[in-house]
Amino acid sequence: MRETTFIDKNRSRWLEIEASEKEDPDEISSDFIDLTSDLSYAQTHYPHSKITSYLNFLSAGVYKSIYQKQDKNPIVNFWKKDFPLILGHNQKVLWLATAFFIIFCVLGAICSNIEPNFIEAVLGKGYVDMTEDNIRKGIPFGVYADASPFKMFLMIFSNNFFVGLLVFMSGVLLGIGTFYHTFKNGLMVGTFLTMFFKHHLGFQAIFVINLHGTFELMGLILECTAGLILGLSFLFPYTLTRKQAIKKGMFESAKIFIGTIPFTFIAAFIESYITRLGSAGLQKSNLLVSGLLVVLFIACWTFLVWYFFIYSRKLAQETPLEQYLKNISHEK
Repeated sequence: MRETTFIDKNRSRWLEIEASEKEDPDEISSDFIDLTSDLSYAQTHYPHSKITSYLNFLSAGVYKSIYQKQDKNPIVNFWKKDFPLILGHNQKVLWLATAFFIIFCVLGAICSNIEPNFIEAVLGKGYVDMTEDNIRKGIPFGVYADASPFKMFLMIFSNNFFVGLLVFMSGVLLGIGTFYHTFKNGLMVGTFLTMFFKHHLGFQAIFVINLHGTFELMGLILECTAGLILGLSFLFPYTLTRKQAIKKGMFESAKIFIGTIPFTFIAAFIESYITRLGSAGLQKSNLLVSGLLVVLFIACWTFLVWYFFIYSRKLAQETPLEQYLKNISHEK
């Protein structure tokens, strides 16, 4: 197409975009996609033309207006769009991380039932002896009431934070490190729950521990997702150059890990201050407490499944990959 024909064909639309002050984010995003398409065409066929500079300037202005509207409350925007959008465009990796974690938990449970000494080998003889002693005393979850809440919170949060950081950062080893640490943690969770099932306390353990475990386990899955994205970005660049793919992977995985920190904080707070109340209620056979634990368990997992697997996917479907990659490149 001749340059004059290209200009005549699109001039009125460009002038309308330049003059308009739209408020609807969807309309602005649509204009941005159209302009970037025109700019790409102009850069290919008229690289030294003034029309290319004009389209670049116009695209930059529309892009700026999008993020000025979004950044009025960047924290809300992060949880409402940025974080779930990244997960939505990496849905396959999220499902892969979830599958890995569940498989490793099941493997831990199977091995614990086959090999009598497996539980002690994974959890440590001291911890197993202490738990079994508490079970004999009638306080199976007494470990949650032993230490002072604040001291316990600091210890749990720092431990879980650094475990998550290790799971995430070991993704630089082509994802192998993340796979290994997810294997260790999944095996430990499966073994831990099996220990209580062997004493006919499995369902109590699930509901008591999932007061904090809901967020803790989801955090581990997200950290595994971040590490796998980091490793896979080097192995499978797809249509991007390897350098672009690695930068994209680093950006996405870092944002996912940042998004896990509040979950780690909430899990540590609940485990330190609230789990002990739930365990005490179950030990006294308090039906109200038992009912609340079940409702809380279902509500938390329902929300997390909706937010991370349903809402994020819907958001990704509404945001074309081309626009998403453009946003990623600008934010970097």
